[in-house]
Amino acid sequence: ALLCVTEKINSGISLEEVLDHAFHVLHAVIPYDRIGFSILEKDDSVLRAFWARSNSPNILLGKNYSAPMAGSSLQSILETKTPRILNDLPSYLARHPQSESTKLIVEEGMRSSLTCPLIAMAKPIGFIFFSSFQKDCYKDAHVEIFLQIAGNLSMIAEKSLVMARLRELNDFKNKFLGMAA
Repeated sequence: ALLCVTEKINSGISLEEVLDHAFHVLHAVIPYDRIGFSILEKDDSVLRAFWARSNSPNILLGKNYSAPMAGSSLQSILETKTPRILNDLPSYLARHPQSESTKLIVEEGMRSSLTCPLIAMAKPIGFIFFSSFQKDCYKDAHVEIFLQIAGNLSMIAEKSLVMARLRELNDFKNKFLGMAA
């Protein structure tokens, strides 16, 4: 099932298309009601939501939401390169009321989450978040599958981000050369 899922995900051209494929096909290997994908920016000091899909009627933590990494619990996930399971998000929020992102996810109806760092070529590039309406949804057995998915998505994401930067530089060069003529 994982091989079929990987082939479908890899068939996307843009990162958004790849992630849309992921949202629709990963149910075969891992449970979720929401997937979020965030990218590290500004020398890894800021995490920005790049993409999210959910079975919830409204996405409160969506594209371009950003938060500093300093003081974030996600920092330890990057340091250990180990996925984190939170199987009771309302309880976690009660212990960490300053977590705006957890507050938004709980308001969307999510009760469990599985978070994994995305590492490409030994460099952290962001995170992928799987969330479920069900409490106690994720087990340690999901982590191995999740790591394989995250590894594939990390490389795809890195290539897509590099291609996007090259397009931006090319557009800038063409605009600059057009102004110079």
